[in-house]
Amino acid sequence: MLGHQPYFHNTIRKYVVLFGSLFNDVFYVRETAAGAEKERQKVPIAYGPKEKWVSRIYADPTLTKSIATTVPRMSFELVGLTYDEARKQQSTIRHRATNPSSNSSPQTQYIGVPYNFDFSLSVYVRNITDGLQIVEQILPFFLPDYTLSAQVSEELDIIKDVPIILKSVNEKIDYEGAFVDGTRMVTWDLSFTVKGYLFGPVTNTSIIMGVQTGNTTHGGIYVNMYTDVNNKTIQKVYLTDRPTGFRDLETIRVPNRSITGTVYGVSNTATSNVLYLSRTTGVLKANDEIWGLETGTHRVVLAVETVDQKAVEILVRQKPISANADSDYGFTTVITEFPGTL
Repeated sequence: MLGHQPYFHNTIRKYVVLFGSLFNDVFYVRETAAGAEKERQKVPIAYGPKEKWVSRIYADPTLTKSIATTVPRMSFELVGLTYDEARKQQSTIRHRATNPSSNSSPQTQYIGVPYNFDFSLSVYVRNITDGLQIVEQILPFFLPDYTLSAQVSEELDIIKDVPIILKSVNEKIDYEGAFVDGTRMVTWDLSFTVKGYLFGPVTNTSIIMGVQTGNTTHGGIYVNMYTDVNNKTIQKVYLTDRPTGFRDLETIRVPNRSITGTVYGVSNTATSNVLYLSRTTGVLKANDEIWGLETGTHRVVLAVETVDQKAVEILVRQKPISANADSDYGFTTVITEFPGTL
């Protein structure tokens, strides 16, 4: 849709599984007249509309037919979903993650669109006591919501808190046949709302190194000024003190930013405080603390050598070009890329 390749994140199915798994360990216990436990059974739960299970139960009033329907039991169903404008955030916010196949093209995904997923949960029993026992195991956990943390996007490993809100609880007693000797079934209907998100496609984006206005280049971050024998990027890092203690090929780590790398070379003269790092997982910056994992040496970064290079030029002009501030006008955008500069 809208020029994107087909995608399917299984998001709605995840919410269905998440909701159903909340109720897969409910038990009912029956006791003797003396109060001793004589039976303990797990209440089965399955996905499906309420009408289907009611029909199957009424088809076997004495539970003697060879069918896989017993009571007590529960069923649940996704009955609808609606957009939740109260939880809307700025539409241009993106989640970002490292692209395993390209260091220069991180993976991005626009922030999720908030939706409310409405679920119904039905409890079927033959006697009132069983129904009360089952419902009483569920209701105390919802005040009126119960929040779970769930991975809602596997591609970018997005984890969000998902509130599940209890909206209503209703009991209904139905009789099949004559009121006196007919089959009685007690049904509890509980309605819930799951506050979740839906996500669009995952895309690969390029890193903008700078923006040109006129003939001046602004901004700029570290680019490939140096490469090692394996054609890996090397960062030239200036320290606040001499890099005495670091060893070549030693693994380093910046704990506060979870950046790792390897010492490619040490400029260890009396007047130099330069450290060359290879295979780094991120761009270092001032005040980062570098730790050598083998020697235990640690130093603070004073600066990282950077360079301004024009990688892309974005030119925005009014349309028509003769328009002034009081005119009705639009814009034209011209984007020019400069391959080979990165």
